[in-house]
Amino acid sequence: MEAREKILDKAIELFLNLGIRNVTMDTIAAESGVSKRTIYELFKDKDDLVVQALREMIIRHNQDMLGIISQTGNVIEAIFMIMKMETERRGSFSRVFAEDINKYFPVVNASLYSCKESLKEFSASFTLLEKGIREGIFRKDIRLDLVDNFIHELIGVIHNSDRLRMLQPTGQEVLSSIFLPYFRGICTTEGMKLMDKYFENFNDFI
Repeated sequence: MEAREKILDKAIELFLNLGIRNVTMDTIAAESGVSKRTIYELFKDKDDLVVQALREMIIRHNQDMLGIISQTGNVIEAIFMIMKMETERRGSFSRVFAEDINKYFPVVNASLYSCKESLKEFSASFTLLEKGIREGIFRKDIRLDLVDNFIHELIGVIHNSDRLRMLQPTGQEVLSSIFLPYFRGICTTEGMKLMDKYFENFNDFI
């Protein structure tokens, strides 16, 4: 394993468990077995390391979602399976980490989703939308890059909004009250029927 990958793997593990603010470069060096000098040769500073670690997390997470999209029977099933994965994933990292990533989201998102070409490469939701249109589940008149960017903006709002944080919604409430109604709104008539069918068994998925 190359030093950069080793550092990122350990940094991701530490950030998830302890939060970004509580992890020092000394800790990452000690836990990864890579000298601090080498870390600073590969990453400008801690902020750079954090951004690169979060970027790697998103890329890996997108790969997991793309696997679900390719293996499920239709995009509605994929949406529910991805939501299940998201609920489980949110329960696996610390609250401190969830608070800390708010600072870095704009920079990471800009590096990954800055143009249509990068959306196709890095955005699993862009692939989901494309497949949904081909299947006749999503409307053909939607502008893919616009809808996809809105989805990412919506995720950012959920992470960054103090007003939403005060309401303390559960992951399931966020999904059922925000994401599912939005996806239903871009569905065709057939897509709505399929969405309603899966929604009846919502608790079996989440």
